[in-house]
Amino acid sequence: MSIEVDLNGKMLLRLDVVSSHVIPPMMGWAGEVKAGQFIRVIDPRGRQCADFWAFNAEDIDEHLSAMHSRVWVNKLCPVPGESFHSNHRRPILQVIADSCGVHDLLTAPCDEHRYRLYGLKHHHRSCAGNLREVMEPYFGTTRFYVPQPFNIFGNCPVGRDGSVTNGPAPSKPGDHVVMKAWIDLVVAISACPQEFNPISGWYPTEVLVEVLEPSAEQPG
Repeated sequence: MSIEVDLNGKMLLRLDVVSSHVIPPMMGWAGEVKAGQFIRVIDPRGRQCADFWAFNAEDIDEHLSAMHSRVWVNKLCPVPGESFHSNHRRPILQVIADSCGVHDLLTAPCDEHRYRLYGLKHHHRSCAGNLREVMEPYFGTTRFYVPQPFNIFGNCPVGRDGSVTNGPAPSKPGDHVVMKAWIDLVVAISACPQEFNPISGWYPTEVLVEVLEPSAEQPG
């Protein structure tokens, strides 16, 4: 299977799908993306947020850093043509295509503490918990610092008074983000389990992820 990506209206890039995965509602996934490969995160039903992390496969202390990325691009979130930077201040992922255009790089992932504040006394899946679960093969069972995620399709507008709100995800069925890896990465994604605010449309659903690489034959 192949897809064609519009590179900012200048040319088309044909990519072959190397692997494809369905992340069930409220669950997580982790996998390797090699330097020069691409990753596409897709919202198949619409209105579903996906928390996204990326770690250097050779040194997992280096990771996608929200604060370093914001400083580098001088805006709240990179746009196509711009890169996410790591806590070592180097580019690790470039945004290639984005069919939605609304994402968040400010809001912490939901965690067990958040759900306790909602009054839940039983276990509830969370993005932080999903990250720890799927990264166990790479980190082991030791609890680790959870970096700020790239909240794909997250709608958290900043008001003129500095307020930050959780709005409904604006993504439509099939909306996607495509990113190119500059270094070998371990990527983790959580189909956000949040059902107590509109960030995932009140009803969490699945997320699709594809790892791709350039086709041997490119569009003329």
